[in-house]
Amino acid sequence: MQNFFRGLQQVMEQPLISIVIPCYNGSALIGETLGSILSQDLHNFEIIVVDDGSSDGLKEKLQTFSDERIKYIHQDNQGVSAARNTGLSASMGEYVIFFDADDKMTPGFLEIRMNTLKQNNIIQFICGEVLKFTGNAIDNTYFRGTSPDAIREILFYDKDVTTCPSNYMFRKEFLLKNNLRFNRNLSSTADKLFLIECSLKGKSDIVKEKGKLLYRVSGQSMSHHFTEKLVRDNEEYYTQLQKKNLVPEELKKQSMFLGNFMLSGSYSKLGKYGKAMSYAAKAFALRPAGFIQKILHK
Repeated sequence: MQNFFRGLQQVMEQPLISIVIPCYNGSALIGETLGSILSQDLHNFEIIVVDDGSSDGLKEKLQTFSDERIKYIHQDNQGVSAARNTGLSASMGEYVIFFDADDKMTPGFLEIRMNTLKQNNIIQFICGEVLKFTGNAIDNTYFRGTSPDAIREILFYDKDVTTCPSNYMFRKEFLLKNNLRFNRNLSSTADKLFLIECSLKGKSDIVKEKGKLLYRVSGQSMSHHFTEKLVRDNEEYYTQLQKKNLVPEELKKQSMFLGNFMLSGSYSKLGKYGKAMSYAAKAFALRPAGFIQKILHK
């Protein structure tokens, strides 16, 4: 009995972690996600599932879990960014994670991130290494979240880096103080813009011990289908970068060249040659030699 009360006291002394899960028709996989969270060594957390207008029995699925730490919020379909912002507004924790409804935590995921933030007040958000998986097959290729050089890594699409929000734990006070929210104009690229904005306001780091993220690669994901909707989302991402002046001056020319070149190629694939030529002209104007080099090496 003494050990029970000692353990209870330790739980109460831990800072509360808010795990926000935006979900749209994700009832088939959210059980695995919740199971990986509920099995963590740390127990002082709340799980806020934001139902973004699902029609697949999500609420009923959640009712099969009797854990009082799971909270349910329903909203009309507004998109993943709005759902994450809703969850943040409802959160009570000192730390916040924006976890996707089909990803999973490995043992130590919460503990290593929270302890790192507790021990280093300079760091405002933290991430770790990533294992991508499909079904039961794990991709052993090395992936990770962003390093302290996050802005450069994101703008230049570092091949080792994934910006999946599930991987990151933030100090909630940092987000609120700097009015940091997910951009509702974006969907698949919202995580990139959000992390760039966070990196301009605060410092981050990466842990390379236990606590890897299991990132599910789904054929249903918008980011894995080449569609006009995806291209327009990337177009809006670059519009927001410029509108908000988020690109450091020393990276601006090269990153905007890359963005224009990519958009040119994407619109060309869609058969929208007017837009393709417009973005190609912008890319050429920024870096004529770089443009010709990319064309020759295609």
